[in-house]
Amino acid sequence: MSLDQFCTSDDWSPLTSAASHSQLAGVLGGFLITAIALLFDRNSRESVHTLALFASAVLILMLDSFLFSLLTGMQVPGDSDARAVCAIGWTQSALSTGMLAAGSTALFGGLGWMLAAHAVGRAGDVDPDDVRAFSFLADLGGWLTFAAAMTATLILSETTIDYLRFMYDDGPDLWLIILIMGSACIAVVIDFILVQQRTRDLRHSLANTEEMTRLALRSIKVATVGLAVLAVVSSWLALSLARFPREWMTDPNTGMVVVVAVLTFVVPTFVGIGICYSVASTGRPEPAGRPA
Repeated sequence: MSLDQFCTSDDWSPLTSAASHSQLAGVLGGFLITAIALLFDRNSRESVHTLALFASAVLILMLDSFLFSLLTGMQVPGDSDARAVCAIGWTQSALSTGMLAAGSTALFGGLGWMLAAHAVGRAGDVDPDDVRAFSFLADLGGWLTFAAAMTATLILSETTIDYLRFMYDDGPDLWLIILIMGSACIAVVIDFILVQQRTRDLRHSLANTEEMTRLALRSIKVATVGLAVLAVVSSWLALSLARFPREWMTDPNTGMVVVVAVLTFVVPTFVGIGICYSVASTGRPEPAGRPA
């Protein structure tokens, strides 16, 4: 494969796109810091869930912005070392894309909780005939989370295939492509089922105006810990690639490629499933008048 100074493959360059991706990750992280400041003024138990997701998302997005900015300064030599340098760039881009996707999913997961908590808090103070409008708001939060998780999973599956296509000149085997795409489809179906169940239970609870709706905090530790681990491990690996033997890049080391694929696709997908599992829903109903 002939390489140019931008490591272009399939008419796309990870180096020229890195600057805009870095800005996007930084803007999203800054937005979350503002949202966290607003949530500190709330004393509800639901805000704890949202704060946890947002805090982990800030970490991964800020580190991601830094990693993408490093790509903008990469210089590709015109000698035989160009292949190794471009392989490092593609690997760093794949890892950074996985971090960006996971952080963005967490952002919408927290936003969904904010919408659901607002709907639940206001539904008890309005006429029963107006509860339907707040049910729609709660549903919207859950389905926005699903949309973010689905989009992230599909994008990461294509990112992983593009990464493997660059690392192996003849491209990954057809069975591997089918495995990646099939896994992405299965993950999307799981996300859909989880969100559909969670939003349905919450909608039914809001419709029952005789009992107080109490949101259940599910799987938050899985999502937040997963985000933090992904942020630390992916950042360390991306920064350490230049210290690895060059032969691992020019003649790809299978173990390293598998680790990168797991961090780019598998871990963010599981984090997305955890966030969809934690979509706002109801716990055990409590009699009206008892504090939540």
